[in-house]
Amino acid sequence: MPGVGTAFPEIGEFDYSEEGLKYALGGEDRINWGLASIAEALQSAVLNKTFDQQKKKAFVKSMGTPKGLTFLGRDKRCSVMSELLNDVRANVDKSKPRVLGVKLYVYGFSRGAAEARTFVNWLSELFETPEGADKPAQQLSGVPVSVEFLGILDTVASVGIAHAAPFFAGHMDWADDSQLLPCAEKYPQFVKQCRHFVAAFEQRSCFPLDSIRNEDGKYPANTYEVVYPGVHSDVGGGYPQNDQGKARGGTDELISQVALHDLYAEAFACGAPLQVPGKVMPDYLLAQQPWRKMNLDTQEEFDIKPLVAERFNAWRAVTLLGVATEAPATPAGEYAPALYSLTVEDTLADQLGWITGWRIGRFANDKDGDKDSYKDQPFFKAAQEDTGYQAGQDKKAYEKKKQDAANERARKPEEAVNHPGPPIYEPKLDQTQVSQAAAEFKADYYDRKREQTSDAGTLFDVLLRDTAYLLNEDDERKARETLTSVGKARSQLLFRDNRGTPSADPSMALLVALFDDQIHDSRAWFMHDKLKTREMWAGYFFYRMIYFGNDNSAALTPVMIAGRILGVVMIAGVMVYGIRLMRGNVLKGAAGGLLGAAGGVLLAGVAYQVIDVATGAVLPFVPGAADLLKPTTHIGAVASALKQQFAQEDYLARLDRTTAMLRDTGNLFELDKGMV
Repeated sequence: MPGVGTAFPEIGEFDYSEEGLKYALGGEDRINWGLASIAEALQSAVLNKTFDQQKKKAFVKSMGTPKGLTFLGRDKRCSVMSELLNDVRANVDKSKPRVLGVKLYVYGFSRGAAEARTFVNWLSELFETPEGADKPAQQLSGVPVSVEFLGILDTVASVGIAHAAPFFAGHMDWADDSQLLPCAEKYPQFVKQCRHFVAAFEQRSCFPLDSIRNEDGKYPANTYEVVYPGVHSDVGGGYPQNDQGKARGGTDELISQVALHDLYAEAFACGAPLQVPGKVMPDYLLAQQPWRKMNLDTQEEFDIKPLVAERFNAWRAVTLLGVATEAPATPAGEYAPALYSLTVEDTLADQLGWITGWRIGRFANDKDGDKDSYKDQPFFKAAQEDTGYQAGQDKKAYEKKKQDAANERARKPEEAVNHPGPPIYEPKLDQTQVSQAAAEFKADYYDRKREQTSDAGTLFDVLLRDTAYLLNEDDERKARETLTSVGKARSQLLFRDNRGTPSADPSMALLVALFDDQIHDSRAWFMHDKLKTREMWAGYFFYRMIYFGNDNSAALTPVMIAGRILGVVMIAGVMVYGIRLMRGNVLKGAAGGLLGAAGGVLLAGVAYQVIDVATGAVLPFVPGAADLLKPTTHIGAVASALKQQFAQEDYLARLDRTTAMLRDTGNLFELDKGMV
């Protein structure tokens, strides 16, 4: 299924969408499409009927909810799915061959992983509890339903603000309270196996991780969270050959090939009906299920060079102390993750120390000069850089493709689904992006002022659609100090001199080669085309935020919930506000050192101003704001309570407005309170 932000003509999204990419718009429709597809499969198996795709689209839309009203979704989904399955329920016992059950294998990466987790939860909500039973029957229309395997990669449910660190985005509406697995006591063995593959080196604040671990610190049964080297798409896949000069020899040099093989092996072991190479298929199976034979193009997608395995194993041996380095005693083709003694948050924090050490040796080895070693490395020399002319020509070609697709849809509406628009165009500026990122890292490492590459660096505009949390300044400072200290020590292990020469230790040299030629830099690229810089106020000295249901790995202040900025009286009619961080020199110099609620300082570590962008006026904080804005590690529960409060307030306000309108028009009958 196409991910959010990509074209999905079947639900009416014909073009790639920046709104979808940034805010995960369209996620609810995609999840509901998955639910409707189960009903479609049951109708086909029991009734031998096929869905009319326009009707299916209409069913999906009828399950949708307005923004902020997703609490209405469960009843709508149950109603629509019941309608779709009525005939199935009446005929399931008479169908031949009889349908014995629905076994699902669910996969997802990034927001797709968040959608997969929400899909599993929403599916469980469709199960009805028989009279006298204490648990729902895990059935749809009398047919048993189970999730045999849930394979998810680096779940991100919080992409909402595209350049916001140290602000963090809250869950989108459809991801609220839907990222943990269904309660095992209520739905025993509904999810048979779950694997969550996590990126060790992702740092973008807009990509916080949603762990599969429960809020009590325990994992559900038969669930493993496995850490892999790389940033977000180094685990989930998607990088082409030579992106940022990595994997120059072909896609078989991508580090994501390791996770691909492991995911395939796990799913296959759980019974997933995946294709396999023809040479290993028994003749009887080839005759019965010829579609199971994998074609050569697909086989090539699984190619992996020995050097990738060698470097991966070096990473495993060097950075995961205590994990056995010998091959596991499992049959060939089976996958068995090694158990590690650290929590996922401690593991990811430790992993960032290694890539920080590599960055010191590559980006900051020439303290007072400009001969940092990355400039001489093959990956940087091979990185692509479009000329202005080439970028202009490519942009014109993109616009033409987009217009041609729109014209075809207008010319033949009945065939519109066959003409989706092209992916959003971005010029290839790998060398610029990597060199700017290197300069930023070097400035931060030596505690120097960054050289701004864009005007978008001091004032963060928020639309009244967002949820935003602020990282406590004390935690931000501690992260920087720790990563600097650990990075220095590990840089000395990775490199033998200050010229960036890899260590004489073979394992350390292999780890340097992995960083040089396989590990990408997601921060260097992210949003650069729009901002001409990287995430505002963020950097390479931040730990990744991790959510565990409604809990979070570092204390956060709720700045804005469901489009309401907390602690200030918002101005009627103003839809865009500015938020200016008051930290460091900015705080010292603000109005001669003005402190207090009017100046934007409420608590130690919580200092920012809310500004009316149109007038530049600073909105003072209201009395009691400090209590509302205290940092918490239970941000999900706080946000949920505030959303319920806001919904109730909005309902009462609408009721008052309706009453006033009826009174003004003479259509309201009221009893005199004195008479009553």
